[in-house]
Amino acid sequence: MAKLELKNLKKSYGKVDVIHGVDMEIQSGEFCVFVGPSGCGKSTMLRMIAGLETITDGQVCIDDMAVNHLPAAQRGLAMVFQSYALYPHMSVRQNLSFGLENLRMGKAEIDQRVGDAAKMLQIEPLLERKPGQLSGGQRQRVAIGRTVVREPKIFLFDEPLSNLDAELRVAMRAEIAALHRRLGNTMIYVTHDQVEAMTMADKIAVLRDGRVEQFGAPLDLYNTPANKFVAGFIGTPRMNFLTVNRDVNGDAADETQRVLLPGGHSIAVPQGWHWPPNLDVATLGIRAHHLKISAQGELPFVAGAVEQLGGETYVYGQVAGQDMTLHLSGQAAVQPGESLRLKMDLKNIHLFAE
Repeated sequence: MAKLELKNLKKSYGKVDVIHGVDMEIQSGEFCVFVGPSGCGKSTMLRMIAGLETITDGQVCIDDMAVNHLPAAQRGLAMVFQSYALYPHMSVRQNLSFGLENLRMGKAEIDQRVGDAAKMLQIEPLLERKPGQLSGGQRQRVAIGRTVVREPKIFLFDEPLSNLDAELRVAMRAEIAALHRRLGNTMIYVTHDQVEAMTMADKIAVLRDGRVEQFGAPLDLYNTPANKFVAGFIGTPRMNFLTVNRDVNGDAADETQRVLLPGGHSIAVPQGWHWPPNLDVATLGIRAHHLKISAQGELPFVAGAVEQLGGETYVYGQVAGQDMTLHLSGQAAVQPGESLRLKMDLKNIHLFAE
């Protein structure tokens, strides 16, 4: 296990800056996920940690020691790539042992490590097969096993489940989380899938355009997003957003602390949020399951598409021309085109100044 620190980490390709001074501290034994849209810099940052990309400025520190000058092989890290990168002419056993043989490790030690990893990952019956005889999930287990046998300080995963089908992704997600619990090593995992991030991570770093928008525990990001980008990226379905106005028709002492909703209702702003100076329009965010149908609801809603999933129902519609998603438990009798009123859980609304 090892602690990892990124100190003002920067990366440029010529005059183009892609990582803009990232500061982050990942504690020993934590499972940290870098998540964000394609092109946000998450894989670049992982490769800088691994020593596969040069660092323009700043430091990567492992256990308080800067490792910028160390080549990848000397950093004590092991990486699982999006492609399995297995040697097709070698058996599973040979794929697992090849890296250790290059380190001139003794045969008894190699056999012990390969056997332990194969047992842990449940690939013992596959040891004499070639990669071409394996399924996608089995190949991914072998790729993970190749890193396990090295007993690294830190595991690095670069979108390792992207090539798997949906059902297998869920199964492998659980296996990687279980592997972390068994080994206790520090793990850094890159994905664009926020569901993977939410279900696996101790800490999540949400990236956009080479900057960390928010870093913290999954439920902290879900419950108290730092900005509209994080609020919209974390959570399924994505958070609903409505353009709202400052209500200037209330009492003088209260006029800067109320929101005028589409449809004319006025509500107090969420606790801890204040209208910034010279701002009359903001964005209100509320999640689909924090809405319910009520004749006394604040929002006029016109239903569009209705998805009946048996145990739950999703209704997609609009509030005053703005898209809105409603999540209902069970099998709700809502018809496309139906006009409803929605009541918000006012304890779970957010306001953003962007």
